[in-house]
Amino acid sequence: MSGADKAKRTLLGIAIPRDELALRIAQPCLGMTAAPGTDATEALDAMDRLAGPVPMGTSFRRAADAAVLYFHECINAGSQPS
Repeated sequence: MSGADKAKRTLLGIAIPRDELALRIAQPCLGMTAAPGTDATEALDAMDRLAGPVPMGTSFRRAADAAVLYFHECINAGSQPS
């Protein structure tokens, strides 16, 4: 196995916490920050409640899933995301 193949396997094995990535997407979009001591899941749920009738948390979690999929596709293709 080449060095590039080993690096690719390592990158694909990295766990990216879904709610943490979703929170990092949500914070600049909503202009809100998580309360100190709150974990990502709690913060997303709180932002979802504050957003009113539009369930934003689910949308940001789907965006996080799409971002991870995109990064994995780029890694598999051997290219770097821009």
